[in-house]
Amino acid sequence: MKISAYAKINLALNVVRRREDGYHELEMVMAPLELNDEIDIELADHDEYHWNLESVIGENNTMVKAVEMMREQFQLKEHFQIHCLKRIPMEAGLAGGSADAAAVMRGINQLCQLNLSLEELSLLGKKIGADVPFCVINQCACVKGIGEKIETFEMPNDFDVLLVKPKKGVPTGTCFQQLNLEKCAHPDIEQVKQCLLKNDLDALSVIASNSLESSAFELVPEILTMKNDLIQAGFEFVLMSGSGSCVFACTKKKELLKEYMHRKQLYVDFICKTKILNGKKSKKQF
Repeated sequence: MKISAYAKINLALNVVRRREDGYHELEMVMAPLELNDEIDIELADHDEYHWNLESVIGENNTMVKAVEMMREQFQLKEHFQIHCLKRIPMEAGLAGGSADAAAVMRGINQLCQLNLSLEELSLLGKKIGADVPFCVINQCACVKGIGEKIETFEMPNDFDVLLVKPKKGVPTGTCFQQLNLEKCAHPDIEQVKQCLLKNDLDALSVIASNSLESSAFELVPEILTMKNDLIQAGFEFVLMSGSGSCVFACTKKKELLKEYMHRKQLYVDFICKTKILNGKKSKKQF
């Protein structure tokens, strides 16, 4: 069984506060992308994990965690053979690992005939990571808490998204540790949502921001250089996704995107044209 594991971007990210349990309270506007990893999962005699990278898949990999969580939650006796074709870069702020875990959960749900709804799977996903609940749902949404409070909404999608990433990634934990909550940006996600509903990228560029940019720029200065280059090139809305190091640009200017990709593809570690994923439209809160 082949399942797509879709990347995401944060169209706004506000770190509200640090909680007593060590996690950070967040407010985000998130969108799934057509860019995806491909997960092939089948029933097997024993657990087996493979991917198209040189490194070995260890016990801390999100796919392994997803299998073990589902097995413990539902007392599963089944084993699985899983192969992951990685296209989403790691340490990029695109939720590649979370997307893979969510896809494995959806696969096990079908293979083992658990008949869980997406909402039920999403709630289980928070046991693995903050982005997993959203990656289970794969719809544009306002996301709060530590990623478990999701309100989906429908938005126009007539623009392209360009992803550009420097070679060096940003460890999420380190990025949060270095964050200065008093000095970082704090976007109003409701205003960001309204800009998206109006399909106004120019207004979005004024209102939207990412609290984690300031600490990520200190860790990997190339991110700021890349962001400024995209802004100067004329893209309507440019922002770092998640904790970085990937920067994305939203544009309705197809010729600008084509010319920029042609000019930069030999000089950056990763560059990719994609779009917001058009999935099932709904307005739900859970």
